[in-house]
Amino acid sequence: MTIKGQDYKLKYTLRALFIYEQITGKAFELKTITDEYLFFYCVLMANNPDSSLTFEELIEAIDEDMGIMVEFQNFLKKELEKQQLFITNNTDAKKKS
Repeated sequence: MTIKGQDYKLKYTLRALFIYEQITGKAFELKTITDEYLFFYCVLMANNPDSSLTFEELIEAIDEDMGIMVEFQNFLKKELEKQQLFITNNTDAKKKS
């Protein structure tokens, strides 16, 4: 993903969840638009530790190009679908045991 001419790696990681919980002081959940944008920032920070991008700069970039957020939402949707499939497969495997 490219933001303001800089390439960023996107990966759904535990580190991103930890950063989210450290910043918000609450358990991870995506209930509000703010939660979603903040989690996007956490994913970027977790996977691009040398980045100097601030949350404010991310919001400004998204205001200029909503395609950035659409790309993240598509990424997140695919990741959450993978997790759901994994949970479903694990549940099915336990039922067979």
